[in-house]
Amino acid sequence: MYRIAVVEDQPGDARQLMTLLKRFAGERELSFDVTHFSSAEALLDDYRRVWDLIFMDIQLPGLDGMAAAHRLRELDAAVVLVFLTNLAQYAVESYEVEATDYLLKPITAAALELKLPRILGRCGAGTRDVVIRSGVTTLRMKSSELYYVEIYDHHIQFGTGEGVKRSYGTLKEIEKDLPDCFFRVNNQTIVN
Repeated sequence: MYRIAVVEDQPGDARQLMTLLKRFAGERELSFDVTHFSSAEALLDDYRRVWDLIFMDIQLPGLDGMAAAHRLRELDAAVVLVFLTNLAQYAVESYEVEATDYLLKPITAAALELKLPRILGRCGAGTRDVVIRSGVTTLRMKSSELYYVEIYDHHIQFGTGEGVKRSYGTLKEIEKDLPDCFFRVNNQTIVN
């Protein structure tokens, strides 16, 4: 599932983008969880690193989109950022905050269909955090850092880039918390 934030002060523009995203996801059997914020402050106040993709209008009341993007990068350098704008002149400035792309308003289905596959490829869906609980120890890692999960007599081994982590439980319990990029290859093994 892709977690997407739309930061747009114009309700009509926000609805249009959200409708196009819903249609795009439905046509491609993707899962989008889209949340609308009417201001940059609404997104950035109590910001949590849960988003895969943020669509940010540049011309926002209060904290404008470019200033918000600079603040966002201090909080989250990894989230994919796409600007929404009426003016192409902001394209050059968007590179300062490592924006992936920008969409000119009014956003059309054709523009979204052209750009969104490349944007989603940069999102790292499936890199959400995985939480491993073992007794009193809890490990948190990006799912992209978890290569496989194996089980032997309720002893679970998590193959990571930093070595093997061990826990106790059932593979079924672990599997339900893993993102869609994991695949069960047999009764004892799930691979990323």
